[in-house]
Amino acid sequence: MRASSATRPADTIPVWCGVTAAAGCAGLVFFVASLAMSSPFPTPKDRVWVVDQSPVRVASAAPMGAVVEQAISAEDEGEPARPAAASMATMRRAASTDMLVWEPTFILASLPAGDLEPAPEVSTDADPEPVGSIGPTPKKVVAPRDPQDVVDDYLWEVYRREPIKKDGSGDFTWKDPAAAKKLGMSLKDYVIRGMDRDFRETLYHMGKALDADGLNWSMLSAFRDDYRQRLASGLKARVGYSLHGGSRRTGGYGHGRAIDITIAGDGDASVVWRWIDRHGARYAIARPMPGYDPAHIQARGNWKKVAAKLRSERLEVAERASRKRTASAD
Repeated sequence: MRASSATRPADTIPVWCGVTAAAGCAGLVFFVASLAMSSPFPTPKDRVWVVDQSPVRVASAAPMGAVVEQAISAEDEGEPARPAAASMATMRRAASTDMLVWEPTFILASLPAGDLEPAPEVSTDADPEPVGSIGPTPKKVVAPRDPQDVVDDYLWEVYRREPIKKDGSGDFTWKDPAAAKKLGMSLKDYVIRGMDRDFRETLYHMGKALDADGLNWSMLSAFRDDYRQRLASGLKARVGYSLHGGSRRTGGYGHGRAIDITIAGDGDASVVWRWIDRHGARYAIARPMPGYDPAHIQARGNWKKVAAKLRSERLEVAERASRKRTASAD
């Protein structure tokens, strides 16, 4: 009787141990589940966070790759894939530095993951706009041309028709360039623009009439300052008193009102001279010394008023032509 009573408590010990262990496990499971349910991070089912599956980044993988490649090549040649002592040391150093790093990136998305679309590709067919561009390049504004340039350009072309300047006294082609160089001017500025503006106007109209009559006229000399007059030879005015541009007679540069006229090439210059005798008065131009200096022509009479009238007519014709071109362009 006493023996059976002693046995009963001993049998109940394992039962209570099992019950206690089961209760402990159930409590642990409940505790872990409650922690999981209370996680501050949403689960994938909530579709609020999108995890960018960034690839695993390997830090300084080059040493480990070299060691592995050495081992593989050795095994392919039939040798045991056992690196040398130095290679083993290299492998140990590589193992300490070649760590696999997992870097997940969390991107806040306001839409479900299935509704996210990649950014559209930008076409590179068209040339990109230059940095700082604010529109089409403005057209270059060209300043209006001086109406006097038409006259000066024509007279310069006439002067060059006969490049060799010579008469009964010899070749003096070098004298005009020497005088221009002394003043630091271009030859065109010296010989053409050294003449009076009104005298150039009358020469322009007279020259156009000569061209219309088939006479290819030219100039032996145009403006001459005192230095150039000193270089002249033969019959000439005293220095400072030449109508070509003497400082005392005309006022110097920009006031010359005489030229020596000829014909270009091998033509007979007397044909041009006789034309001046017949038609020169219309342009207030004459040959004052046909016997002593036949090539010399100069302004005469009321030449300033004649020049003003001729200029007004020329500009009016140019204006009508300009309006006509504008109308046809429109």
